[in-house]
Amino acid sequence: MTALRKILIEEEPEITATVAVARAPAAKLYVVPTAKALAPTEAAEAEGGRLTNILLFFAAPFLGLAYIIAVPFVGLGFLAVLAVHAALKTKAVRAVGLVLKNIAKLIAAPFVGLAYIVFFPFIGLAMLAWMGGRAAVAAGAR
Repeated sequence: MTALRKILIEEEPEITATVAVARAPAAKLYVVPTAKALAPTEAAEAEGGRLTNILLFFAAPFLGLAYIIAVPFVGLGFLAVLAVHAALKTKAVRAVGLVLKNIAKLIAAPFVGLAYIVFFPFIGLAMLAWMGGRAAVAAGAR
């Protein structure tokens, strides 16, 4: 809604079972534009805005092509999700799903453990460096 548009606020008359009582309409509310509302925005004047628009102009055909290619797969995925939700309403399918989930966890467990062993030393060093950096900045700010 722009600042120049008039806004009219009125209340509906209230009707009771025995007596119809009509309220007086509320006062009209007019929005008056200010100098700040009429001034051009800073985002439109930014240099990055023009460059972004140019890049989007050249990227638009490729983005459209990506959407055209992805739509059938998204539709098939949606149909698969609907089929799974419908199938999960039966007890037999839920039991088979539970068994398959446990088998998948059993197969994935060694790989997850290996990932923990490989990546946790690096994660721990990064956490120590982060906390040490925060402590150094805090000590330097004193």
